[in-house]
Amino acid sequence: MKIGIIGCGNLGSSLIRGFLKVGALEAKEIMASDVSEKRLGELEKLGIETTTNNKNLARCCNVILLAVKPDIVEPVLKETEETSRDKLVISAAAGVSTGFIEAHTKARVIRIMPNICGLVGEMASCFSRGTRASREDAELVKGLLNKIGVGFEIDEKLMDAVTGLSGSGPTYFYLIIKALRDAGVELGLSSEVALKLAAQTAKGAGEMVLSLGKGIDDLTRQVCTPKGTTVEGLKVLENRKISEALVAAVKAAAKRARELSR
Repeated sequence: MKIGIIGCGNLGSSLIRGFLKVGALEAKEIMASDVSEKRLGELEKLGIETTTNNKNLARCCNVILLAVKPDIVEPVLKETEETSRDKLVISAAAGVSTGFIEAHTKARVIRIMPNICGLVGEMASCFSRGTRASREDAELVKGLLNKIGVGFEIDEKLMDAVTGLSGSGPTYFYLIIKALRDAGVELGLSSEVALKLAAQTAKGAGEMVLSLGKGIDDLTRQVCTPKGTTVEGLKVLENRKISEALVAAVKAAAKRARELSR
């Protein structure tokens, strides 16, 4: 298999580096295309083949991954229409439906909603099949996504929810980590130590949710000793309605995703 990735901005390059980091793909199995010679130069250092010609990429690869902005999808599909015929096109373009893509290509289509954490092999993602995509196509995509994190197949109508939750989600956690760091600094810790403590705490909490098989409430009770320190901190978060704010943030992002969909 050779996979061609069109678009090497933050998302495209993070996927390439993530695939290589975890060994999901070898450098010889990846080809990248972008308008920026500088971006391509950085990727060439990883040993992958690059081009500025999307049509040539589609000709050389049997899987094409679109990591371009939504408004670029249609011209890219038009450019590669002949060379992508009957191949698998995976689209990571937010808000662009499989139906829209299928109307502009003869390829088989699967839509994914990844996030930038693929760069470190910790991506949360979902995918939906178009009408022409096969079970084998779905297994291929699921296998790739699971190698750089976790991937779930969902009904496409739920993609906006995924966009609001895990697509935009890393930034919510960056905000929380930054706030925890700042609190540590105000209490006398160095910025470096406070940041690493906050980030590792977030990483560890997530891993406990995924690995231990316990519910969130059980894990919360495990940390909250009656009349202890954690209970006092939680009281502040509950009084400030932090949970409600996070729910509202996910819903707002999902609403925006719906507005941008086509």
